[in-house]
Amino acid sequence: MRDIIGMALALVVLRVRGENINDGFCTDGKCFVVHVDTASFDAAQIICQEKGGHLMTVRSQKVSDVLGGLLSGASGNFWLGLKYAYNQCPNSNDGLKGFKWVTGDNTTHYVNWKSDLAACSPLCVSVSPKVLKWNERPCNDRIDGYLCEYDNTGYCPPLSADAPVSYQTYFGFKANEELKEIPQFTNGTLQLQRTKHFCFDGSWFQAPWGCEVLNGGCDYKCVRKGQGNVCICQPGFELDNNGVTCSKKDDDPCAFAGCEHNCTPVDNAFACTCRPGFQLGADGKSCEDCKPGFHIEGDVCVDDDECESAPCEHQLCINTEGSYHCLCRKGFFQSKEDMHKCKMHCDEERCPAVCDPNNNAQCNCPDGFLLEEQFCVDIDECDSGVCDQACQNTPGGFKCSCNEGYMIIDEFQCIREDVEGSGSSTPFDIFVPTSRSPTDKPISISAGSLLGIMVCIVVCILLLVCLAHCIMRRLSKMQNYDVDKGHNEIYDFQQVIIEKYSTQQIFPNRYIKRDT
Repeated sequence: MRDIIGMALALVVLRVRGENINDGFCTDGKCFVVHVDTASFDAAQIICQEKGGHLMTVRSQKVSDVLGGLLSGASGNFWLGLKYAYNQCPNSNDGLKGFKWVTGDNTTHYVNWKSDLAACSPLCVSVSPKVLKWNERPCNDRIDGYLCEYDNTGYCPPLSADAPVSYQTYFGFKANEELKEIPQFTNGTLQLQRTKHFCFDGSWFQAPWGCEVLNGGCDYKCVRKGQGNVCICQPGFELDNNGVTCSKKDDDPCAFAGCEHNCTPVDNAFACTCRPGFQLGADGKSCEDCKPGFHIEGDVCVDDDECESAPCEHQLCINTEGSYHCLCRKGFFQSKEDMHKCKMHCDEERCPAVCDPNNNAQCNCPDGFLLEEQFCVDIDECDSGVCDQACQNTPGGFKCSCNEGYMIIDEFQCIREDVEGSGSSTPFDIFVPTSRSPTDKPISISAGSLLGIMVCIVVCILLLVCLAHCIMRRLSKMQNYDVDKGHNEIYDFQQVIIEKYSTQQIFPNRYIKRDT
């Protein structure tokens, strides 16, 4: 048996884009298919071309009879493959009145015009089931359907002349034993034997054939075994004599379980399960709608491609099963607050700023950086004494840690550990909250200005220390004052001083040892 998989795999998917197949027929090496789908002339021609065909040409009385049979029971107007081909009225009075078939020629042994008058305008031709006359109309009209024509090379003879047969053709229409020229890549079934067959290059191959083609013709699943292919059945079912169809076992609890999707025997009982994307209903048998991130196509749950809606700020999106995630371009990292957005990032002490290409004065820097001449310079937060003990500056942030025997609290402060033996330092990553909106104008502060601000802060702290020292000396003298002289007066004065200049207010979280 020849290997058909490699040649047929790309051609046997029985899905036709966006249209409803109403009927079809094959004769004299041609197949004609009716599509009930609203379309303009050009759109209909493109869909016919997707499977290697074109809009139908009616060049003989025999083909016209086929056309009448295909449109029997239909309604509306349908495109044929005739289009006006000249920019001006033709000189010769040929039978097609200046029209040409979509194949590029005007050869015909048959015409059926509704009007003999020459239109001399860019029109296309349609027919209707009630009036098979060729009617001229604007090509951009969206009418009720169209007819496609395909070459039927490599077709097979009927599977049987005296037994019921059903065919599912490659062109999308279904047929029975009345079809005499079976198109290549058709899946045929002998109804009585329930055997399945595949047409390729004029010959029929009985299932199971290659598993890659239509699941090998198997009811449930096709698997490779040695050099061949075999069909297998789901739990609770057994393979019929035809080797492809599955029937329920009479002694199996799943035989009458009523599971909507899958059933698994468990001792003398059963358990129902659902296909991926579904969940078991409250009755324990039915399967409910698919989970978020999926949609239903037929009876299959298919993953949504969320990236098609461009949800990511930098348009770098990776679709995953049931979800997706965004990526950021170089120089940015994903925001913790919103996974769709990217924040500027710099892992060096100095990085180029991101500036408006139309205005170099409008530049942005990452959090924890200052703008300086179109460069982003890291702020050394450790210079401000933000940490209680040890501080390590990092690009865009800093880390606080404690000496041995201390532990960190509130992200900045260090206290003695109560538990012995845990004298390791405890680092804690701190990032300065200097975020700003991408639309905000950046504040430009030079390194020199920052140094001036730091000097002012240090001077103020020194003044506060001197003031506290004076207060402490004054309090010490008061305590040594003669108690017999003005004791009450001095006591009242001391209370006023303490309330006004509380050392706890000047040095929070510090303990002051007073002289005795």
